Amino acid sequence: MSKDSVKSNSVNSADYIKGLPFDYIETYSLQRGEEYTALIQTLEPERNSLKVRKEKRNNLSENEEIRLIGLNALLGVTQYLIDDTGRFHFSSQRTNTFICGNEEISLLKNILLTKTTNFNNWMCAPIYRDAIVFYKSSGEIVSVLNICLSCEAMAIDSCNRVVADSSTYEMLRKFFKEIGHPVESSIRQR
Repeated sequence: MSKDSVKSNSVNSADYIKGLPFDYIETYSLQRGEEYTALIQTLEPERNSLKVRKEKRNNLSENEEIRLIGLNALLGVTQYLIDDTGRFHFSSQRTNTFICGNEEISLLKNILLTKTTNFNNWMCAPIYRDAIVFYKSSGEIVSVLNICLSCEAMAIDSCNRVVADSSTYEMLRKFFKEIGHPVESSIRQR
């Protein structure tokens, strides 16, 4: 599939949360921490070495080709909490579970219902380190909201974005901190 044939859709955060029938949520943290950073710093040189060998000599073994494909999938693209095969990101950690009717759910809904009047469109690639999974009572996933607080970006997946007011991200940062979710304290320098 060519890059041009992938269509990206967007919905504002108020419409997203209003149209979402769910019974409970789980919050997740991913792509952060010393262990994750150390692992990535170990994998990058391996990926680069295999990539250079493939480009210059094209002499990778079948196992090395498979390894390069895996490393490219892990390091070469934007990562989401749940991949296309339905697997949770290897670095993900569930931090909380809240049932509908809970005070935290009401607060989260109010944050996402914030009217979008001031929208920032940073030119950086988002790194989704925070996520919220919306579930039915049966355990079926209704939706996943991947959040990059640094870039002020949210996405359901690679083709579906959620647009929110710039103030929404500061409220989400505060929400995550208040529920004990690990969030970097630095705010983007403007």
